[in-house]
Amino acid sequence: MKKIVMGIAAAACAVSMFAVDFSATVKMDTEIAAKNGDAVDFLKIKSKDQKDSDALIISGSSDKAGGQFQLWYKYDGTDGQNDYKDWTKKEKGTSAGSWEDNNLAVGPHGLRIRNVNLWFKPIDQIKVTIGNVAIDSYKEQIFWWHGVYGAKPGSWGAFGGEYIGTQAGVKAEIKPIDNLTFEAALFQGIDTAQFSTVSDYAYKGYAVKAKYGFDGGSAAAVFADKGKDGQKYVAIGADYSGIAGLYFFGNLSFNLNKDGLQGFAFDDYVKYSADALTIQAHLPFVMFKEKDAFKAGMYATLKLSYAMDGFTPYLLCTTEPDGDAGWTFDDSFKFFMTFKPGVTFNVGSAAFDAAFRLDFNDANEGSAKVNWSVPVGITVGL
Repeated sequence: MKKIVMGIAAAACAVSMFAVDFSATVKMDTEIAAKNGDAVDFLKIKSKDQKDSDALIISGSSDKAGGQFQLWYKYDGTDGQNDYKDWTKKEKGTSAGSWEDNNLAVGPHGLRIRNVNLWFKPIDQIKVTIGNVAIDSYKEQIFWWHGVYGAKPGSWGAFGGEYIGTQAGVKAEIKPIDNLTFEAALFQGIDTAQFSTVSDYAYKGYAVKAKYGFDGGSAAAVFADKGKDGQKYVAIGADYSGIAGLYFFGNLSFNLNKDGLQGFAFDDYVKYSADALTIQAHLPFVMFKEKDAFKAGMYATLKLSYAMDGFTPYLLCTTEPDGDAGWTFDDSFKFFMTFKPGVTFNVGSAAFDAAFRLDFNDANEGSAKVNWSVPVGITVGL
């Protein structure tokens, strides 16, 4: 009997040594009704890339190791039939031979993998992450991914959640002393695809970051290189929360390539809370190169929310609710803005975000200048 008890105790201890805390969330964004031009649609799943709305997140961690798996919605644009195409490696700029583009969604509103990684700590001062890894700087806290990197508003790459990342690679975080952290990431890469060709050998990308924390805030510097002939980023920034109810950051980044400076951006965010009221503003400014001249642009987002018993009404005013639109200050300037009054509330383990969205866009013609929708986001924690 004593041996049995000792055996059970040993097994319990072994299990506790590898105890892992698991969590999962499932999210879906829908539209109860939406006007687009002269048409009104009812009850549809959001059909744009949901960059800031993961459909499924599963994560687990212990003191020494952990991992994460994320899926997101992707609309393939085929209205019901996937348009699978057989490309060739030659067409993709690599060696000859066919391959199937298996990164397309399965179904018109399918799911795609955004992020899969695992991490471990060989010692307390070092954390190693393998899989989809990223290097970022300071992030605004409205959308949580709208970083501004010195590209033209509305262009691919003007916004993102990181300077470099969401690619297969390895990242090391080292904390040699209190308050000081170094990060370094290296990404796999042969030319611009994921195939080895000796004649086109090149690195895909790497990045380094240093961050020092002080009383009430921190300062950070980043250098990111997206590979041969790719963009390079240099950024310095700081944040501060030493004043009661106030948090803000400023981050200056430079966007370069083989032809020199292509743009720079000052990304700024401020949040102020007083009792139940919270005010958030994200007003980054950007200068970008177009042909041989530099032009100016900016983004504008303001959110007010008021926490009440059981629910929180809010008002969101933004130039870029779904992506990286922004304003460009030139002769072709067009005004657009989204106004979104809404409310968030919980029902058990489900969180709801219901709103009325009004879009003004001078770039559209006729009745399409003003569109509206009734979006509802539902998140369930498992």
